[in-house]
Amino acid sequence: MNKNKILIVTGKIKTGKTTRLMKWVSSQKNIDGILQPVVEEKRFLYHISSKTLIQLETNSTANVISIGKFNFSLLAFEKAKKIIEESLTKNLDYLVIDEIGPVELNGKGLEPIITKVISEKDLFSGKLILVVREEIFEKFLNHYKLYKDDIEIFEIKEI
Repeated sequence: MNKNKILIVTGKIKTGKTTRLMKWVSSQKNIDGILQPVVEEKRFLYHISSKTLIQLETNSTANVISIGKFNFSLLAFEKAKKIIEESLTKNLDYLVIDEIGPVELNGKGLEPIITKVISEKDLFSGKLILVVREEIFEKFLNHYKLYKDDIEIFEIKEI
C-alpha cells in the first residue's frame, strides 16, 4: 500500500465491507477511527481504539438527520467527528472511516471533517482507509476532487 494514496474499500450494500474491516482492525495495532456496524437491526458507530459502540440510528425525531425511513443522531455524528479529529493528531499506522455516503456528499453527517481528512491526507502520518458504497463511488471522487492516482481501490464483491 502506498502511504499517500487513500485506500477506498467499496462494494454494494450488504456485501460485508464493515464486517471484513471489523475483523481486520481487530488484528491491527496503532489504528483508530470509526466503523458503522449494524447491531440488532440498528446502525452504530464503533470507535476502534476504545472498542466502544455509540448508537447512530435512532427512533427519535429530535436532533436527527433523516434519510428515507432512517433517523441518525446528530450527537453521535458529533462524537464521531471528534474521534476522527483527534485521530489526525496521533501518530497512527491507519485511520479508518466507515462510511462516507450520500449524507456526507450533502455536507452533513461526518462533514466537514471528511473534507479536512482528504484535503490534508499528506500531513497524516499513516494510511487512510475510507469506506464508500459502490453506487456513489464516482460522485464521491468528483465531490472530493480525487483522481485515480490519489486512491487505491479494494472492492468487496460479496460476503
